[in-house]
Amino acid sequence: MDLITSQDGDIPLFVRVGDGNESDKAVFGKVLVEFKKQIKFDSIMVCDSALYGQENLQIIQHLKWITRVPMTIKKAKELVQI
Repeated sequence: MDLITSQDGDIPLFVRVGDGNESDKAVFGKVLVEFKKQIKFDSIMVCDSALYGQENLQIIQHLKWITRVPMTIKKAKELVQI
């Protein structure tokens, strides 16, 4: 189940029941785009690192978002070591 809530987490704004076999990485961007089609207010999406992937970043390029870069990215590992 994909759930998007208000910033305080109290108000569900969007829910989607997905296939139990689908990967977050494969659908994250699509879910955010679908949410923005239905909700017409200015917002910033805060997501876990599953969002950070080439396809998702292309899909959500017109949205405002914040995420953590996965530690599987070489540059991220280097910066943490500094």
